[in-house]
Amino acid sequence: MFKSNYEKITEGNKSWKSLEAGTAKLYGWDASSTYIHNPPFFQTMKKIPEPIKDIEGAYCLLNMGDSITTDHISPAGKIAKDSPAARYLREKGVKDKDFNSYGSRRGNDEIMA
Repeated sequence: MFKSNYEKITEGNKSWKSLEAGTAKLYGWDASSTYIHNPPFFQTMKKIPEPIKDIEGAYCLLNMGDSITTDHISPAGKIAKDSPAARYLREKGVKDKDFNSYGSRRGNDEIMA
């Protein structure tokens, strides 16, 4: 049963194969998406990055072990109706019932901020 279920898993099912995908070498950001947003970091990134500068006068807020990921420190629960994220989504035309969760929208830096 395992073999029959997984031997062709990389081929995808009918629904997967019917999805349309672009062929461009770069991702085509959809400015109207509330799920994934082109973050400022990428918008200002240069083809050849500047050398990394020393950070001076800063304080460490958290010093965590190697097994901590952004999943551990990012909100992932329901988006509260009175939150800044909810106001942002409403401004984008998203109905309250479609807010989903922070986890599903973490690809949008505006939601997470």
